[in-house]
Amino acid sequence: MLIIGEKLNSSIPRTLEALNVHNETYFTEMIRAQEDGGADYIDINTALSGPKEASDMKWGVKLILEHSKCGIMLDSPNPDVIRNVLPAAGGRKVFINSVTLDEKYEPLYETIAAADASVVCLPISGRNIPPTAEQRLENAKKIADKLLSAGIPKERIYIDILVEAAATDTQAPMTALNTISVIKKELGLNTICGLSNVSFGLPRRGTLNAAFLAMGMAAGLDSALLDPTSAKIRETIAAANALLGNDEFCLDYISFIRGLK
Repeated sequence: MLIIGEKLNSSIPRTLEALNVHNETYFTEMIRAQEDGGADYIDINTALSGPKEASDMKWGVKLILEHSKCGIMLDSPNPDVIRNVLPAAGGRKVFINSVTLDEKYEPLYETIAAADASVVCLPISGRNIPPTAEQRLENAKKIADKLLSAGIPKERIYIDILVEAAATDTQAPMTALNTISVIKKELGLNTICGLSNVSFGLPRRGTLNAAFLAMGMAAGLDSALLDPTSAKIRETIAAANALLGNDEFCLDYISFIRGLK
């Protein structure tokens, strides 16, 4: 399970507040806490900075480079921002979040390939999220074919399973889980999700996030944007790996539990 820390996203009010004033202390604490929590990559999203999006993202990237060894996920709906900021990653492993079937992303493919970056693919066309796993599969195949043709290796392509809030559609979590299965079976590609989406609008969000994460891992989920500072999330990952046969003799789980004492 590839863990991507979600805490430096401008959609989080405290993060946006810190971003607006370049609160280096807050960002540094969040970077270190996510790395300590097991993050492989740290997502940086400054979309709500408006015209300062690129410069603010560069500021955040600089702090990630200085205060962690994590890879960096550049998170923006604007391909120009990605191209502008990518050189600032300084040779660190990079993830691009994200591209869709929209033609505006196609000029970015060559940049992704040249940077040896991984990429998140949203299997959508236009603004509508396909309501079924089969429709998501169809879009995923189209976008994957384009990326492969651009020279991006299969192992660096991650299909977003499009997790939506259970509060607005009780079948949405199962549709996302079914999407994992069809993507793995039909395309053999990596899958990824924004975990916290599933619990939006509901109480005790951490409980729902942890439950869906375990279900996703059982279905074959390869990566997730999540909160690695959450003890419940860390416990779920350790337990799920032990129960899914990913942890020989449960040694990692035992070490994890001992480390809590």
